[in-house]
Order: sequence, then C-alpha cells, then structure tokens
Amino acid sequence: MLKTHKNYHKRDEVWYHGYMNKDVVYIEPEDDITDIIARVKNAKQKLVALVPPKKIGVLRSAVNTKLIAKAARQAEKVAVVVTTDQALIKLAATAGLPVAKTLQSRPKLPSEIIEAETTSTAKEQIIDEKDFDEEADGKAGDAAGGTPSAGGRKANAMGESAAAGPAVRKKADQEISSDDLEKDDKKKSDKKNIPVFEKYRKWIIIGASAFVVLVIFLVWAIVFAPAANIAVAIRTTTNNFSDNISFATKTGTEKPADGVFLLEEKKVEKSSSVEFTATGQKDIGEKATGTLDLVAKFSMDTATDHITVPAGSQFAYGDYQYTSDSALDFYLDGEKDDCTTLQLKSGTCTISAKVKVTAIKSGTDYNIGAHDSGWSTPRGDITATNSAAFTGGTTNMVTVVSKDDFDKAKDKLESTGKEDGKAELKNQFGDDMIIIESSLEVNTSDPKSTPAIDEEVKSGVTPKVEATTTYTLYAVDKTVLENYIKEKAGKNLPADQKIYAVDTPFFENFIKSDKGDYTAKLKSSTQTGPKVTEEDILEKSKGKKVGEVQSLLKSINGVSSVNIKTSFFWVNKVPNDPNKITIELKVEE
Repeated sequence: MLKTHKNYHKRDEVWYHGYMNKDVVYIEPEDDITDIIARVKNAKQKLVALVPPKKIGVLRSAVNTKLIAKAARQAEKVAVVVTTDQALIKLAATAGLPVAKTLQSRPKLPSEIIEAETTSTAKEQIIDEKDFDEEADGKAGDAAGGTPSAGGRKANAMGESAAAGPAVRKKADQEISSDDLEKDDKKKSDKKNIPVFEKYRKWIIIGASAFVVLVIFLVWAIVFAPAANIAVAIRTTTNNFSDNISFATKTGTEKPADGVFLLEEKKVEKSSSVEFTATGQKDIGEKATGTLDLVAKFSMDTATDHITVPAGSQFAYGDYQYTSDSALDFYLDGEKDDCTTLQLKSGTCTISAKVKVTAIKSGTDYNIGAHDSGWSTPRGDITATNSAAFTGGTTNMVTVVSKDDFDKAKDKLESTGKEDGKAELKNQFGDDMIIIESSLEVNTSDPKSTPAIDEEVKSGVTPKVEATTTYTLYAVDKTVLENYIKEKAGKNLPADQKIYAVDTPFFENFIKSDKGDYTAKLKSSTQTGPKVTEEDILEKSKGKKVGEVQSLLKSINGVSSVNIKTSFFWVNKVPNDPNKITIELKVEE
C-alpha cells in the first residue's frame, strides 16, 4: 500500500488502489483529442496510463487535458499522465489528472503537485521578501551613517562629532544626510525602469481567463455544437386494400402468410337486472262448473264398437269453452244392454251418459243457462246438452307479468349490459390489437322474472328480470395484419415505389360458420410513393452546405419540400457525423 500525502484528500483515494492493474495508452503525434478520449473510455482496466510522445501538441491545451479528465470521470476511469515535462505536469495537475515519471513509479496526485508548487512559490516569495528587507535595512543604514562601505567612517564621524561638540555633529549630520539623499534619489530613478507586475495581475488573470473561455467556446462551437435537422416531405397516393381472410382459434394453427390469423379471445361475465312495468291482465276469479248430458251414437257407418271421450276434452257453447273433468267410455253390447249389435242392425243405437265440465276461464260470463242444443263436441258421433244452468263463475281482474313484458325486459337487459361488457373487454386488449367490433357475442343464461310469467303482481312490488350474461370479443395482432397488408399490397407496386404507411385495418362480414370456423373481409388503405430512404438522404447531406443539400434533395423524384434547420446561426453546413444529423421523412396527406 502506497503512503498517502499529508494533504491527501478523500476524493483522490482512487489513485492509490489497483495501480499495478492498468491499461497503457501510447499517444501518437497524429492522434486528436477525440481518439484519446475514446481509448480512455474503451479501456478495460479502471486505471489508464497515458504515455504522450515527445512532441505533445494535443496535450499542450488546458482544454484538452480537462476534456480527458472529464471523460475519465464519466467513464469511472482513472487517467494517469506519464511524463517528466514540467509544463505538461502543471496542465495535468490543474485538470485534476495524476502524473507519474515512469510506468513503474508511483503517480503523484494533483493535490501533491499543486501543494509542492505552492510551497516552492512560497519559498521564493520568502526569499524575495528577505532581500527586500535587507535592502530596506541597507537604506536605513545609509540614511543613518552614509554608504555601506563607509560604515566605519560613519562610526568615526559619529564619534568625532560627539567629541567635537554640537556644532561639529550638526555639520556631519548635514553632510551625511545630503549624501544619502542623493544616493536614494539615484536608486529610485533606477527602480522606475523596472515594471511593477503586481499592478497588472488582475488584468492578466482576466485576460487569461477570457482566452481560455474563448478557446473552449471555439472548440464547442466548431466540434460539438454543429447539428442539423433535415425534414423531407414525400408526395404519396392512397390505395384501398381489401382481402378475404380466415381465423384460427388455437395457438400454432395460424398462418399469417396465407391469410390465416390467430383470434385472441376475451370473456367477461356480468350479473345484471332490469326492472319493468307489468301490463298483463288476468281474471283470477272462480271458474263456472256444470254437467253435460252426452249421447254416443253408434251406426253401421261408423263400424266401431267403442267411443271414448278423454278427460279434458273441450266442449263449447258459442264463445264459451269448457273442459271435461273425467273420461267417458261408450261400448256397443255393453253391460247396460242399452245399445246392442242386434239393435244396430235395425239402423242406429245410442248410449247416454253425464260428465262434469269446468270453464276454461274465470268470470261470470261462463254462468250460462240450460240449453238442449247449440253445443260443439270433440267428436261428431257425440252430442251434448245441459239440462241445468252452469254456476260458480266469478270475476276478479288483476295485473300479471305477461310473456310480452318478460321478452321486452330480457332484450333491455341484454342491450344495457352489452355496452358495459364491450367496453370492459376493449380495455383488456392492448393498443397493439385490432378489435373486431362485430365479433361481440352475448349469451344470457336462464333469465328469471320476479314475479314469474302469468303471476299476479302484488301492490308495491316492481317486477324485474335477472340474469348472468357472458360477453365474448375477439381481436387480432395489429403488427401481423399490417405486415400482411404491406406484403400483399407491395407485390403489385412498381420497383421504384414503396409503402410508407398503412392505415388502421378493420373487418367486415365477420362470420362464424356452423363448423365453428371464422371468416371476414380485411380492409385498409396504404400510402405509397417513391423510394426515398433515410440512408439516401444522409449520404447526400453529410458535410455539404445547407443550400447544396436542399438542391440535391429537391431533385429527387417525389420529394415535395426540404426544410433544414441547423443548431446555431453560425452553422451553415451539415455535419459529417451521422449522430448529429436528424432526418424526418414526412408523408403528405
């Protein structure tokens, strides 16, 4: 482990770790700053040693060294400059780059280099101040006792003046003071010829800073700032597309190239109910009852010996219908001997019997009087009369749920939930799917009415229909459809034409066959125009002036307009770097 400097900062710690594992980059005289930065970024090791050539022109710039330091920080690398050139060492330290004398020696941190330089400068300043102090002391000595070489004489003069008395001392002082003043004036006149740089330090710093900023700006303006946006408008024509296709419902059975696409299915179940108003009317009063006298007539023409009247057989008197409560059987040669074969031979034979009947509807209208004729019977060989009136029929009209009420409520239930179910299914499909609107299937299972059909609706009760409905919707992958349309429509295009855009596909006549197969007609439209690619525009534009590029691109058949925008007003050429060129290929509608 290398020893750290006493003023070593935490941010410089990275220079002391892993120095033995490094990539060495030998800088060639013809390398530019972008080459060096790229090699630093592409280095495999975290530590990168930069070995410049003897003529280190590219690294003489403070801007370039700062760019290398910035690139190294962004790439999370440590760049070390291997050199003994003092100018380059100072530039590297200012940019924050450590410096090593050889590939094997320990790098010096920027903080060490700057501190050493500061210490050296401080020592020189101390020496200058010491010389200045000595010079000041000398001047003071001259003023007090004459020239430095006459030091002894000054002491003697002082002694003599002291011995000679006040008058002599005063004269000596005047002579010494006059001589010193002449020497001081001479020194001051000599010093006037030496420039005082401290006075211009501020302007020198400002000028140097302005120069650095100017250089940085020029590098940015010439190298980094130039960029161009080229917008090219293409004239196109619209062509309709239509094709019969089919669908598969199982993954793996689709064949998009042959027009067989996979249907993606979504289902949702929704329980819902609809209230309605009952409009049916029903008489729930008592039904009239009575007794009919039936006569069965046997003849030679009927050639039968048995006549049956089943229970529930209908008898009618005018518009009023009644049904028999029990069955009746009439037999020729029966036990009663009221009709025998012997009697039949003489012509006809009849058998009489009674049966109770009930009106098919409630109401007092079915309470009819006795009638010995006018009855309709279920058989032609049966006649009926009633010797007594029918009674017991009453009228009591109530509101009930009719079949028509139920059907209307069921239709409303399906239509109301249909839109909600469809909207919910659409949300389950992504934007990359084309929904087949007409494929919506609505299956309502066992709808129930409360009260039931033909039941009375009690006061304060609102009838309703409840059911669980399953909604099914189908969709097809949008990208697959658009690729199919491009492939199919592209076969009929001339060689110099291409498809620029495909409008959103849609379907017509979506049909499910009895076998469960699905078919439809796929429709869309395409925007076709001349073949102009971004690569063609790029090759015709790189490194050329804006006006020249506009002329070249407008000469291409099918290009209606060209609009070029540069990044700054001073940029009048399209850059050579493709990464700084943005191409917008617009299709006119």
